[in-house]
Amino acid sequence: MSDQDGFDARLAAHFEQAHRHVPDDSFVATAMRKVRARRRGREVMRASLGAAALGATIVASPWLIAGVAWLNAAFEASLAWAMGGQYGGWVLGTLGLVVGLAMRKRSR
Repeated sequence: MSDQDGFDARLAAHFEQAHRHVPDDSFVATAMRKVRARRRGREVMRASLGAAALGATIVASPWLIAGVAWLNAAFEASLAWAMGGQYGGWVLGTLGLVVGLAMRKRSR
């Protein structure tokens, strides 16, 4: 065993004994208090935003229900128009083909 190997082992043992407990430092304590305060503030903000979003959804629910009913009626009418005659089917097919070709050309 060389002298260097013994030195490395002694140095490792010294650091293992000396650094088991980091002494309190006012800067570190202050920084940790600030970090904890910001985390608490962020958690409170996240919870309050979630509660506000839930409240807004509850308040707006009559308009949301009416909007969904209107969209459903519009979708049903468009499907009835498309399936009602050959003309609507051709228009929707052509429109779908044009959109598909445009998307393919744009992706290149």
